[in-house]
Parts: sequence; C-alpha cells; structure tokens
Amino acid sequence: MPHLPTTWKERKEADLERKVERTQTDQRFQWLRTRGARRVVVIVGGLLLCALVPGYAQGGSLVGTSILIATWVCWLALRVSVRTVADLPDRFLDERQRMLRDRAYRGAFVIYASTVSALVTVGLIAFIMVQENDQVTLTTTWVQAFGLGVFVVTLPILLPSMVVAWRDPGEVRD
Repeated sequence: MPHLPTTWKERKEADLERKVERTQTDQRFQWLRTRGARRVVVIVGGLLLCALVPGYAQGGSLVGTSILIATWVCWLALRVSVRTVADLPDRFLDERQRMLRDRAYRGAFVIYASTVSALVTVGLIAFIMVQENDQVTLTTTWVQAFGLGVFVVTLPILLPSMVVAWRDPGEVRD
C-alpha cells in the first residue's frame, strides 16, 4: 500500500509533484510549443512591455491596465509553451532543462540590469536638462509614474520565460 501524505507539508509536496507531472506531459498546447510560435509570443510580449509605459502615460489607467492584462496573458502563454521550466525547482528538471533555465536567468538578469540602467541614465539626463533650462518643465502624473513602476516590476517576471522560449528549440509538431 502506498504511503499517503499525512502532514500539510507532505500533501503540498505531493500536490506540487502532480501539478508538475501534469504540466510536463500536457499535450493540449502543442501548437504553442514550436520555435516559431514561441518567438512570436516573445515578440508580442516584448512589444506589450514596451507599450506599458506609453499606455499609462498617454492613454491613462484604462489603456494601461488593458495592456497590462494582455501582457499577463502573453506571460501565461509563454509559461505554457516552455512547460514552466523557468520556474520549477531543480528536482523536477533534467540536466538540459536546468542548464537552459540557469542560462535564461543569467540572460534575463543582464537584460533587466541593462534596461533599468538605461532608464536611470535617461532620467538623470532629462533631470539635468530640465534643471538647467528654465524654459522647459517636466511634469509627471501618478498614472505615468505607476506605468513606469509596473514596467519595472513586470519585466523581471516575464524575462526568464521569454529567454527560455527564445533559446529553446521547441518541440516538433506532430
């Protein structure tokens, strides 16, 4: 007779193993797991990320939130396409998947650090230009600042799955 989980921790672990097994063997979204489909989703996700700040800045809360929801839908599609490899613990991954995930996190860190550094640099340059010129004023609304904050918070969440989806050759369609 198999051991039945009795403690909360054992039940949680058994539930996680069932979810991972179901995710790794799922065949419903095979069309999304090809290299071409993955790259299209990555490009769409990148464009949506780039549209977040102007969406909030120019379109307001409604447009920005619509773009944010579309970005999260894209993130869910990415997670399905890579079978959540970017988010699984080591014990559920083989050596190739572990290497791919680790390289993806390294690449995602470089992209994120470069993006935030560029944003800070542009912000400092804009601040210096406005400070030295009395003819130019720079005003920011809370919605615009919120859009920038959402971008900075959402980017590192999406990047690992985006990098895995871009680098992994994908599965062959039947």
